[in-house]
Amino acid sequence: MSNLPSHIDKQNKVGAAEEEGIVVETDRKVVRVKITKGAACATCAVASNCPFSIAAPNDWKVWARNKLDAKIGDKVKISIAPSRYLLIAVIVFILPVSVLIVSYLLAKLAGAQENLSVAISVTFAFLTYFIIRGIDRSSMRQPSYTIVEILPNETEGLKSITENRGENDG
Repeated sequence: MSNLPSHIDKQNKVGAAEEEGIVVETDRKVVRVKITKGAACATCAVASNCPFSIAAPNDWKVWARNKLDAKIGDKVKISIAPSRYLLIAVIVFILPVSVLIVSYLLAKLAGAQENLSVAISVTFAFLTYFIIRGIDRSSMRQPSYTIVEILPNETEGLKSITENRGENDG
């Protein structure tokens, strides 16, 4: 159970997917966060087929709502709502398969031969890529992620630890 991704709690309930990253750009009320692949990616069963791993082998950048007024260089924890997470999964995984099956069945019902039905269904499934891409571009206007916590930088954490040791010694 210790190898569960961070968005699944100890009772195996899916919660908000959370990631940690560093703010690299700000634009009014949104920030660009660079996320480095972490331990959850290493234990994930589909890591080798993950679109994030393929597009950016080491890290990726996402836009997030900046309700906590994070600045460039801040280490932050970002989260995505479970409903939004589920919607993205449906669009990316279920939509292409559904289009493939439905277009094949419609082609067969229209009287197309087997080869033509397969070609039509594969073509329509491929065209869903452009639909998904359009949805992705339109969703960029509204970031899916929100900053939920500004984390202490490692240097600040080390500084406070050494300060506390100095107080305890005296």
